[in-house]
Amino acid sequence: MKRVLLYAPMNPLVPGAPPSGDRAMTGLLARALETIGYRAEPASPLRAYEGKGDAAQQSAIAEAAKPEISALIARHRADPPALWLTYLSYYKSPDHLGPHVAKALGIPYVIVEASHAPKRAIGDFAAPYAAAKFALESADAVIAMTDHDAAMLQQVVAPERLHRLPPFIDAARFRGLARKSGLTPLILSVAMLRPGKKLANFPLIASALARIADLKWFYVVAGGGAGEAEARAAFANFPKDRVTFMGAVPPEAMPALYARADLYLWPGLKEAYGLSYLEAQASGLPVVACQTAGVPAVVEQGRGGLLSPAGDAEALAQSLRILLLNRQTRDIMGEVAGEFVHGERDIAHAAARLRAILAPLAP
Repeated sequence: MKRVLLYAPMNPLVPGAPPSGDRAMTGLLARALETIGYRAEPASPLRAYEGKGDAAQQSAIAEAAKPEISALIARHRADPPALWLTYLSYYKSPDHLGPHVAKALGIPYVIVEASHAPKRAIGDFAAPYAAAKFALESADAVIAMTDHDAAMLQQVVAPERLHRLPPFIDAARFRGLARKSGLTPLILSVAMLRPGKKLANFPLIASALARIADLKWFYVVAGGGAGEAEARAAFANFPKDRVTFMGAVPPEAMPALYARADLYLWPGLKEAYGLSYLEAQASGLPVVACQTAGVPAVVEQGRGGLLSPAGDAEALAQSLRILLLNRQTRDIMGEVAGEFVHGERDIAHAAARLRAILAPLAP
C-alpha cells in the first residue's frame, strides 16, 4: 500500500481525543483511502486552531510549526510517502505544515474540505488567513465538499486543481434495521451541545415546535456537552413529557436510535454540512432543515427532506406539519432518502472519486 500522511490541523487524530464531526470525517477519509490502496498515517499532532482572533496565540502556533516542519522532513526524507493530504484547512486552522513538507519531500500536496474567506484578509485573522491562502496556492489538488466552498475557492484555485467530493458516511452501519415507530411520532435531533453556533438552533427549534403543539409528537435530543443547560432552557415552557435530552449516545447505539425515530430535525444554522443528516437519511428518516450554509450538500429538497429559509420558524413548522400529518409521505420520503445515501454517499462512492483525483498525482 502507498503511504499517505494525513493531517487535520483543526483537530488532529490523537489517542483519547473527544468525538467530533471533523474527526469522524478524518477517519472516514482514512477508510476511503485504504480501499483504493493508500495507507493513511497521522502526520502530526500539532493543532493549528485559534478561534478568537488572538494574534499572540496565532503567532505561537506559527512558531511551533517551524521545528515540526524540520522534524517531519528529517523523519520522512529517506522514505517519502506517496502524498500529503490535509483535511479542513481554513483561516481559523490553517495548514502551516503540509505545503513546506510536501515541497521538501517532492510529493503531491492535497487539501480536502478547504475554504476561502477573503473578508478575513484584514483584521484579527489576517495572519492565519494568509497561511490558509498560501496552502491553497501550494496544493496540487484542492477538494471542495460543498457548492458554497467551491464557489469561494474558485477565486484562488485554478479549475484544473479544484475538485469535488460530496460528504459521505459509512452507510452500511445504518442499513437493514427494522423501523420501530410508535403511535406518537418521534422527532430526533443529534448534536454535540457545545457553546457556540450549535446552540443557536435550539431557540429556532422551540419556536417551530410551539407552532405545532396541536399535533402529537415527542422531541428527543441525542448529544451532550457544556451547552446542554442553555439548550434545555429553550424548552422551559414545554410539557416535560414532550421534550427529552438523552445526553451523549455512543456511536454504536446510534443506528438503533435512528430506527426508533420518525423524522430528523436540525435547522443547521451555519452548519458546514453535518454527517448526522446523512446518517438519519441512511436510516430511512426524512429530514426537516434550513436551506443554509452546507446543508444542501447533504439534504436534497424534496428528495431527502424539506428545506426552509434560514431562521424561518414558521416555515420550519410547516415542514414538520406536512410530515407529521401524512405518514405515507413521511415513509416515501424516508425511503428515497435512504436510496440517496446508500446509492451515492457511502465510502465506496467516495473512494472511487478519490481514486480519480489522486491517481494522476500519486500513481
